[in-house]
Amino acid sequence: MKRKNLRVPVVALTVFTIGTSVAFTAPIETSAARAALRQAPAAELPARAARLLTSVAEEDLAASAANVVAAAHAVRPAATVAVVGAVVRQVPAAAPAVAVKAVTLQHKPKAEWVDQVAAAAAAAAPKQAAAIVEALCKAVPQHYVVVASAVAAAVPQARDEILAALTRALPGLQPFVDQARSRLGPEATVAALLQHANTMVTAAAQAARTKPELVLAGGPGTGSGPVPPPTYGPPFTPLPPGEVTTITRSTTRVAKPGEGRDYSTP
Repeated sequence: MKRKNLRVPVVALTVFTIGTSVAFTAPIETSAARAALRQAPAAELPARAARLLTSVAEEDLAASAANVVAAAHAVRPAATVAVVGAVVRQVPAAAPAVAVKAVTLQHKPKAEWVDQVAAAAAAAAPKQAAAIVEALCKAVPQHYVVVASAVAAAVPQARDEILAALTRALPGLQPFVDQARSRLGPEATVAALLQHANTMVTAAAQAARTKPELVLAGGPGTGSGPVPPPTYGPPFTPLPPGEVTTITRSTTRVAKPGEGRDYSTP
């Protein structure tokens, strides 16, 4: 009895490795990016996140890059800052949107987190330094000192552009920065200028009985002008002109009861 030769068809299987072969051509949603990055090793996560953006249309890059950062944060929060740097290097124009997304992933972002994100984004896209400052200061105005100082440290050559972007985002800050410049001099660092300006903002807010963020926005109330910074005068009242006489016992007269000025009874 002859045995029939059974030919088993060979099925070619194409294996796509998630995160390395997957390319998105449409706007990337956070859920899709999270699925693509879920199995990525920690060391490869930043590079894989950046590769997801290689085929995305230019008009969709900013939103897609922000969603990729959000997805990476959901997968591995500790890698978020490294992902910000990798994604911004891949798509520098998306730096402001990526930085804002990363910072606001925390409900109440702490200064240290804001500092790390701002520095990573600016170092990866130095030409976007001013845009990063303006976007972040609008998103988290309470951290404007941290934002501008971190970006200025990463891109020191953009000092003037950073200060201009800062006052565009927070117009009420302009007079305080101007006064800090006049007091500290043109060579003062951005960090020193803004620390000094922030002290004056706090004092002006207390004097106006308002919140510092309202002062930064341009005034204590809607439609009002900016609160001027406090002026610094001498810590004493000058004596009137004339000869200064030392006050001693012999040059004073003790008023007896019933003498002197007759003050009206309250």
